[in-house]
Parts: sequence; C-alpha cells; structure tokens
Amino acid sequence: MVSRIRRFWRQLANSVHPDDEAVFRASPDHTFNLGFPPPAFIGQVDTAPIVILMSNGGYKPGQTEAEFPDASASDAYRRWLHGDISTPPHHLARYYTGGPFAEWITSGKAVVVNAVAYRSPRLSQEKSNQAVARRLPSHHLHRQWLMEDVLPAARDGKRFVLVHRNGLWNVPTANAGDCVLFSDPMRAEPNRAAPDRDKLRAAENWLQRTG
Repeated sequence: MVSRIRRFWRQLANSVHPDDEAVFRASPDHTFNLGFPPPAFIGQVDTAPIVILMSNGGYKPGQTEAEFPDASASDAYRRWLHGDISTPPHHLARYYTGGPFAEWITSGKAVVVNAVAYRSPRLSQEKSNQAVARRLPSHHLHRQWLMEDVLPAARDGKRFVLVHRNGLWNVPTANAGDCVLFSDPMRAEPNRAAPDRDKLRAAENWLQRTG
C-alpha cells in the first residue's frame, strides 16, 4: 500500500513541492536552502516498521553540495522519494549511511521522517524559519500522516515510533503507548543526532519479538 506521504511527494518535480511554493514566495526573509531535493523522509516510508521522527533536513556548506554533484544525483534523489527506485542514492549523506540506524534504513527496517522537509543549518534556532515551517502544506501533511496513520498503527503494536525531535511534530506524550518512545528534549537538541542507545535497543527488541 502506498502511503499518503509517498503520494504527496510523488508530485515533487524540482526542489520545492508545488503545494509549498506559495508559502515560500510569501516569506522572502526565510533562510531555508531550497537548492536541493528535500529529505522529506529517508527510507521505505510505506513499509518500514520503525519510524524515527526528526526535525528537518540539514544543510552544511560543502557537504550538502557533495550529495548532489550533478543533475543526475538530484534526479535520483527525487526518484527515490517517488518510490521509483528502492536503492538509496549513491551520494546520500553519511549521517544516514554511517549513523547508528544506517543498517536499519538500508535494510528497510526503519525510516527517518522530518517534520519539515526543507534544509537549514539549525531550525531550532531559526525563529523566522519555524514560523514558515508551520505554514507549509507539506508539514501539515506529515503531521496528518503521523497522527492518523502511524500512531494508530503503533497503538496496535504494528509500528514502533521513536520521537527524537518533537517540537514541530507535537506528539502528545500522555497515553502514547509502549510502541512510542520520546527522547529527552534537553538532550536531543542540539546535542544528540539520534535517539539514545536504550531507545534504539528497545525498538530493536520490539522488532525481534514481532519478527
């Protein structure tokens, strides 16, 4: 089954989703870097049993450019978002290929999903960008997907959600259930790039039990 988040991003033809263009045009002072395809999600979003919630796509001068050395790299990234290819792009950032859940992503066990797809150096410190982010149709679609599709599945024990950066997701902590774990926000931002090992271990144990 193709998820609503996948269907939404299949409309991406360049580096900004057509539904988001008007918001960016109305916000000329934003500092999102819109020069590259946005990492709305990284992994098999339709089927991955573990969902890791992050904030937004990062931008690092020089490093991000290295992910997209030519037009074919951008095209491959869009095709990956569309679901036309299942193999991660060759130049995918090392954060995803060498981090603590890299094997989960490549094997289809986990997907990283950003509340805001678009790239900036540190959204938690960019107040004007936060205001823009909350108006983006893509952000609202991501939250709808989470609240209506993913969290109900987690309550039924069918998916496991690691809420690492919750600011723009705004997942309620009360009665979240055993299959939804939250990182300590004071440790997650800006010091921790991934959930703590005990949270990752809990997700892995759940996956082994449910098989």
